[in-house]
Amino acid sequence: MEVTNVTEYQAIAKEKLPKMVYDYYASGAEDQWTLEENRNAFSRILFRPRILIDVSKIDMTTTILGFKLSMPIMIAPTAMQKMAHPDGEYATARAASAAGTI
Repeated sequence: MEVTNVTEYQAIAKEKLPKMVYDYYASGAEDQWTLEENRNAFSRILFRPRILIDVSKIDMTTTILGFKLSMPIMIAPTAMQKMAHPDGEYATARAASAAGTI
């Protein structure tokens, strides 16, 4: 299965994770105001498709806080990842390192 967006990841997680674990990951604190604001903010980000553009040599490297990254994507601190995978945070750190980001 090819996953193309966050909503699809969420549906797969709901299928695969125990209900208590999924509910923990899918929820926010208290009244979940910040969770809703984050969703609203992301929904306002629009991408302008580029058609018939040569994308064979794209360079997404950037520098953030003095660190050279392979792409302008970083992983935010998260906790309790071992509820979903035995390697938890270690697996995420290894994946970020392998991708050349932090």
